[in-house]
Amino acid sequence: MQVPLSDALPFLAKGAYIAIVLSLLSIFLGFVIGIVVAIAETYGGRVVRYIAMGYENILRGIPLIAIYFILFFSLPLLLHIGMSAFLTAVIGLGIRSSAYQSQIFRSSIQSVDKGQIEAALSLGMSRGETILHIVLPQALRFSIAPWLNEYAVVLKDTSIALVLGIVELTEKATQLVQVTKDPFLWYGIAAVFYLIIVLTVVTIANRISEKYRIKGLGGMIRV
Repeated sequence: MQVPLSDALPFLAKGAYIAIVLSLLSIFLGFVIGIVVAIAETYGGRVVRYIAMGYENILRGIPLIAIYFILFFSLPLLLHIGMSAFLTAVIGLGIRSSAYQSQIFRSSIQSVDKGQIEAALSLGMSRGETILHIVLPQALRFSIAPWLNEYAVVLKDTSIALVLGIVELTEKATQLVQVTKDPFLWYGIAAVFYLIIVLTVVTIANRISEKYRIKGLGGMIRV
């Protein structure tokens, strides 16, 4: 059975929209958690650092599909709390990304000149004020390029959400393949969709990175 491109492209575009929404929600969830974990690893006490490092290492070591299955199947049995497939995908992808984002932010935080921190403390600023007003503004600028590169990774990883039944771009292509028996065409077009989205993000990200990076530091994004 043949499916006209005029019908198939809007069908695939809906899947691409779901992938973009899923990736945006996940990357910002990862951003919030990743910042907290990075600060805990850098400035927390011994116990707090170990907890943060354990969180990061455990989530980096578990495959995303396993995280999805734990959240979607195991937690409802243990805690009697159910989640929709979409919410599971956002949380699973978000917390997995947070482990990688915490590395980005921790490295950026540690790149801030310690002399500035000592100067701020000597002027009477508290440790929290120093982190909030001196360290984080610079660290976030250091991390623009790698953070936006992480977004490109998260976007591509949204394809794994099909195991939860989410009909995103890859699943839409699979449905077309099942009807037409032409995997090369539809998976190829889906790949082009991903490529266009990622290249658009990278182009925008490089411009943002170039505009806001601290002079003499940073670079272009690599996908």
